[in-house]
Parts: sequence; structure tokens; C-alpha cells
Amino acid sequence: RPHEGIGMQVPAQRYQESPQPFPETLPPIVYEPGSLVRKVDQGGKISFRGQSYRVGRALWGLPVAVRPVHIEGWFEVYFCQHKVASIDTRKHA
Repeated sequence: RPHEGIGMQVPAQRYQESPQPFPETLPPIVYEPGSLVRKVDQGGKISFRGQSYRVGRALWGLPVAVRPVHIEGWFEVYFCQHKVASIDTRKHA
């Protein structure tokens, strides 16, 4: 149906195919040496140091990197270069 924000046109009239090519298969996810890599389970959790931590179900089946930060017992979880979670292992000690 027409939208006021696009001059009373329907979205299909404004659609343009992106000139950006999209690869048929994505390259493998590789993390820097020293990263602790974990695979996200179906429930959106990873296992780390004998405990389970939630990082998000959208990442199911994908590898994430767990990296220590400057605070003792704290770690950050990254998907590619994006931080997706923080872990405080002191809560489970």
C-alpha cells in the first residue's frame, strides 16, 4: 500500500537491487591466535571453565571467541569483531 514517507508510492516501486555482490558462501570465521574459541549450542549458550553462559540463540552453531579483559575473572565474548557478551567467572566460583 502507498506510504506518505515515500511520496505515496508503494515500496515495490522504490526497490532497487543492491549493486553490492553477495557471495554464494561466506568465508570461514577465523579468530586471532590465543583466542579461546567455543561453539554456541542450540540454546544460545557456550561452555567455559565448566560453566554455561548465555550469548544468544542467533549465534547457534557458530564459533565465538572468549578473551580475557583487564579485570580478574572477566572475559568478553566476540562474534567476529563484535562483542556479544561479558562473562564474570567469579559469580560461579
